[in-house]
Amino acid sequence: MNLAEREASLLRLVAEYREQECRRLLDAARAEAVTLVAATYQRERAHLHERMVAERRRAHGRIQAAQAERATRERWLTERAHADLLAAAWPRLSEALLARWREPRSRADWVASHLDEALRALPRGRWSVRHAPEWGEEERREPVRRLVEALGEAPRLQTDGGLAAGLVIASAGAVLDASLAGLLRDRARLEARLLALIEAAETRAKKE
Repeated sequence: MNLAEREASLLRLVAEYREQECRRLLDAARAEAVTLVAATYQRERAHLHERMVAERRRAHGRIQAAQAERATRERWLTERAHADLLAAAWPRLSEALLARWREPRSRADWVASHLDEALRALPRGRWSVRHAPEWGEEERREPVRRLVEALGEAPRLQTDGGLAAGLVIASAGAVLDASLAGLLRDRARLEARLLALIEAAETRAKKE
């Protein structure tokens, strides 16, 4: 092999090496590019997921805040409506009780009911009964007879013009106030009872 042939052979080897090395570098670069693209895609996908989760949280928070504001508003409106209703109902309750006292039959029921309560609650002994003027002598006869049977003596009766309706029964320092003022004294309890009745009626109306 002469010199020219040896040079040609060397040049071929160099060309083959260069081609192989270029192919290896290109393959490595492609593999690195694939890895880099996959990592970038995975990273961006993770960031996108985080942004979506954060946005969902913000949206959920806004929804919860709106729901809480709505519930507060509805509760305020309900409380305002109940307050207005109670303010309107209170004088009507007083008027209704006065009307019951002024009607003889319901007045007799009023007296009988509270005398029964007094017999259960008050000590025996000398009773005093203050009553509104409408409770006349004829109406008093039967209730007094019952008290005499139960107590062994007649109670001391006193007409009290300061009572708009009802009666006040006392014995040994204990008092049962069944007057109009006495029945209306515990306003908070009565209003709570009225609200319970109103809510029960509203519940029934919704079911119907």
